[in-house]
Amino acid sequence: MGQLEVDRHQQVLRDMLETLLGQTRDAMDVLSREVASFADVTDRATAESDRQLSIIMRERDRQLIEEIHEALGRVKDGEYGICQECGEEIGSARLRAQPTATLCVHCKAMLEEMGRPHLAGSRAEPPFPEL
Repeated sequence: MGQLEVDRHQQVLRDMLETLLGQTRDAMDVLSREVASFADVTDRATAESDRQLSIIMRERDRQLIEEIHEALGRVKDGEYGICQECGEEIGSARLRAQPTATLCVHCKAMLEEMGRPHLAGSRAEPPFPEL
């Protein structure tokens, strides 16, 4: 992968990071200002449910922010776009779809396939012995 393409991916990563950090700041501001007392139990339950969903979404964002920082570190180290499993170049299409990717399509597919037979085998067995 050429330096121009790496620079494009780096900018995409920086833009993603900026957007996520802004969304996180906004959400945290809303959560910190949220002081409500509800007379109706149903309203309180709805508000708590919304709050929990927001916290879950922020945790997902936090994980993605961490992945972006790691990807930017790989750019800095000259390792961006290199599969961490086989050492081959990760395809441009994969990096466009998933800029934080650490595995090439082949290694990712193999990793997913390794998990499937185990799961499929456990589901294939009947839960109770046949009589």
